[in-house]
Amino acid sequence: VVNTYLNDYLSTNRGMTVEGATLIILIFGVGNGAGVTFGGIGSTYLYSNYGPRYPSLFSGCAAILGCFPMWFMLNYNFNSGNGNNGIDNGEASGSLLIFILISLLAGVLS
Repeated sequence: VVNTYLNDYLSTNRGMTVEGATLIILIFGVGNGAGVTFGGIGSTYLYSNYGPRYPSLFSGCAAILGCFPMWFMLNYNFNSGNGNNGIDNGEASGSLLIFILISLLAGVLS
């Protein structure tokens, strides 16, 4: 659901360009793939060393912690800067980098 509607939400309701929103979806997907891979490795380690209770605690905590970067990603102000959408101007490149890192973190934790 997130990959389907987040692009439209960011471009239509939050004032981001379609290209910027697509980049965020791409980064979110890369983070999601990394989260699935490393979550599987971590859960296997927890299961083999500590028992069957800890992988479910690990994934539950990751799902709860994933709400915070996702909330930030949905409520970020793209109109900060000099009136542009925060993606096309040079002074907002740090802002874009922070948003990309938050998107990656949300993908990993989801």
